[in-house]
Order: sequence, then C-alpha cells, then structure tokens
Amino acid sequence: MYIGETFNFENIPTKMKDIIKNIDKDNFKKFRWFQEKAYNILDIFLFDYATLSKKEAEIIIAAIIAFVVKAPTSNKEITLLYYVPLIITPYFRNNDLIDIIESPNLKVFIYDGIDDINYVKFLNKVLSEETVIKFESGAQLIPYNLKKDDIYSSRRLSNKSSNSLTFLQKDEIIKTYRKFVKGINPDLEMTFELKNAGFGNVQDIRGYFLYEDRNKERYTVAIIVEHIKNRGDMWQYTQEYLSSVISTLSDYDEIEESYVEGYLSNYLEEVREIARIIADMHIKLSYIDKEDFAKRNVEISDVEEVLKSIKNNFAKLLNFVKLSTFDEQITSMIEEIIKQQEFLMSKLEEFKDTAVFGKYIRCHGDLHLEQILKTEEGYVIIDFEGEPTKPIEVRRKKISPLKDVAGMVRSFSYAAYAAYFNYLNAKGKLQDEKVEKVLSVWEKAVTETFVENYLELVVREAPDIIPEGENFDKALAIFKLDKALFEGIYEVNNRPSWFRIPLKGILGCIEDLKLEKHGSEVNYG
Repeated sequence: MYIGETFNFENIPTKMKDIIKNIDKDNFKKFRWFQEKAYNILDIFLFDYATLSKKEAEIIIAAIIAFVVKAPTSNKEITLLYYVPLIITPYFRNNDLIDIIESPNLKVFIYDGIDDINYVKFLNKVLSEETVIKFESGAQLIPYNLKKDDIYSSRRLSNKSSNSLTFLQKDEIIKTYRKFVKGINPDLEMTFELKNAGFGNVQDIRGYFLYEDRNKERYTVAIIVEHIKNRGDMWQYTQEYLSSVISTLSDYDEIEESYVEGYLSNYLEEVREIARIIADMHIKLSYIDKEDFAKRNVEISDVEEVLKSIKNNFAKLLNFVKLSTFDEQITSMIEEIIKQQEFLMSKLEEFKDTAVFGKYIRCHGDLHLEQILKTEEGYVIIDFEGEPTKPIEVRRKKISPLKDVAGMVRSFSYAAYAAYFNYLNAKGKLQDEKVEKVLSVWEKAVTETFVENYLELVVREAPDIIPEGENFDKALAIFKLDKALFEGIYEVNNRPSWFRIPLKGILGCIEDLKLEKHGSEVNYG
C-alpha cells in the first residue's frame, strides 16, 4: 500500500487505523485462519488494538480487525472480528507477509506475528508476571497463569485448523483463536471439566488469555496447553495405513471380504480402543452436574432444531453450488442430490415427532480423526471448541452424543474416500473396482466395530444418554446427514478439490434413509 504523507517509524502505532483501512482486503484470504474465503470483503477497519512492544526496528501490535463481508448468495452485510498480532519492521522476514507500507520517506513490512519469537516471548512475560494489557478502547487483555515456566524458542506447528498453533520449546503450545467472538471458548471449559472429571485423554491447560471489554464482556484470545508427544493425528495415520492396504491388496486378482477383514485386525483393535475412549468421555460428561453441563431430556424443539439445521444447510449448499462450475463427476452428483430433495424433505417430516434422541449433554461437537492424536501410550482427544464457523453460544449448547458418533462415522467414510481419490490421482485412473471393494469393506468393518464398542460401554455405564434400538439408527442417520451437509459447505468454500467427498457422503446418507439401514457398502467411484 502507498501512503502519501511522510511519517516516522516510531509513530506507526498512531497511524494504525489508516494502515488497516488501506491493506489490500484480499491479502487475508491466503491465510488458513481466515474462514470466509468465498465471501466478498467489502471493507476492513481496526476494531481495537494495543501496542505490545516498540523498538527501533520492530513494532508489535495486537490488532482486532473488523471485516465487513457479504456471502455470494446474500445481500446481507455482516461484520466479523479477527485477532491478528502484527509485526511491523523495515526488514524482510520469513513470517507471513500481510502487506507492505510505502511512503515518501519510509518502507516497512507488515507480518502476521503469530509465530514470531518476540511476540511469543512477550506473551510469556505477560503471562508469567500476570500483567494486564490495556487496549486503546479501554478493554484489557487479562492473563491467567496456571503453571510458571520460561521459554527460549518457538516455531509453528503443522496446522489443519482455523486457529493458529505455536509450539514453545518448553513442551507447550499456544493456541490462538483467530475468530474473535464473545464468550468463553468451549475448548477451554470442556478441557477443564473433563480433566476435573478424571478423563485422562485430554491435554493439560497451563494458562489462557481473555480480552475483557469495557462492558465486562469476555472473549477467549488464546490458551496454553501441554504439547503431547505423538505420532500424528489419526487421520494422517489412517491415510498412511490405507495407502499400505491398497498397495498390498490391489495386486490380488480376487479379493475375498473375509480376507480383507482379517488383514484389518490390527487397525480394528485401535478402533475399539478409540470407541471406548469416546464412550468414556460421554459418560464422564453426563455425570457432571454443573448447570452448563448437566444432562437433560430432549424436547420436540431440540429435534426440530436439528431438522431445521439440515434443511438450512441443504438450501445453503445448493445456493453455493449455483455460483460455481464443476467437473462432470461433481455436476452429476449435485444433480442427483437435487433430484432427491423432495424425498429428503418428506423423509425429515417423519422425524418431527420423534423425541427419542436419548439425553442431551455437552459433547465435543466437531469430533473426527484429525482431533485424535496417536501417542506411545494411546490416544488423546483435542480441539473441544466445536464447529469453529458457528457462534460460541451454539457450540456451547448441549446436544445428543450421537453428534460425536456421527462425526467419527463420517470421518471413517471421509478417510476411505480420500484414500481412494488419492490412489486414483496417483495412478491416473478414473475408477478401480478392486480398490473400491477393499475400501468399501474397510469402511463397513471400522464403522460397525466403532459403533458396537461405543454402544457396549455406554449401555453399561450411562444407557439413558442414547436412544434404544431402531431409534439409535434413525438418530444416527440424521446426525450423519447434518455433518455431511456441513462438510459440503466447508469444502466448497475452502477446499473445492475435495468437494466430491461430502457430496458422495450426502448421497450415501440419503440412501441410508431410503433403506432405513446403515453401515452398508458404498460406492466410491
């Protein structure tokens, strides 16, 4: 950006409103943490900021930036807030560049400072000394220190989420919530309560930062959690595993289902353990008697809310696809989904009076294979903030534990599709019936194993939190469909090359509802 007036480097904090206003709006769309990539950015402005550090060649700003955006399918303008720590310096760095300021007498670079060692050290100092940081508006950044320790270096972690993870060389991670929303993040309170309830498969929280405005409204800026040594998440592990399975079994002329199932025995044992851990998590959550956590009966309005979510997401997805052009395969799937719309809406009406969803409790809310770390000792569940695109008040709501079960079932399906598509792309093929059969058998086996082992423990320890008999299948089908639609909206906006995966999932869920039978083999082609 070019600013016509002259100014000194040390005076940059006084120019922050003009600087933010003039940043190229689309520059932010390159960052993973910016969630509205498919939206039109109409305006940006500085909502609030604090000057954290000012040195001769470096200024660190904690900025809260407002984005005025409009969805491609709507004329409604909405304003969203993001937390963006800024490093401003005359020198080029390896940080993520946001923009360059040029004036008649000065040229400086603006970087995303989330992983910058000086920014991280500043946060650590503030946390260890429990120093309150004042913002220009009169708001405060308040640190809560649960464990005192010093750091000496930092680096970015490989990150698949919409938040930012920075590894501290003291075996801790700073998790920064970029989307700036009012309320205590569920990630913070859920992890605390699970630890207090004796659930050992979560990280320890070492500290956290809250932004408190002049009206005493609080926003969760970041948490510091223990870094657990791990072998990667279960998504990564599963993709590597499936690649090995495909490589081995695709050479056989004939593939017997029983042989495939026998070959999968080691992975199925891992699925059994994960199912038991998730069941234990739900059981312990159902025992917490605090008002925000205590289990409650399901009402008709709860069922209607789930059905409304499905209908709204279905309509939203169709609106998004109307604005884009896709290849022949994706177009065919979209056309088939549109053909099934009348059946689906009619089928949903049959669920309207079915208030047999078990109990509602606090759940993970966005559970899938990427949220499970594989460690030497077992497994750790992470990221309890729920679906990050939804408001905090929605993510903190109680829901059926089948939402988490559906998330895992969909994730197994997603893993199979992803492995199949990766194989086809690597081989330059459009279809491979043998590999398709292997993955179909794999998905069926892991889904059945997961659900059976989950049910075994829950039925024994907390049977009232899930519906009985065929109502279990019906409720699970509904939550699977809701999840698949949500995946579709996410992929078309953030990762279009994977859009066909949730589309296949949506079609599979519709077939499940037609058959009123779940876990059957699916077609990956």
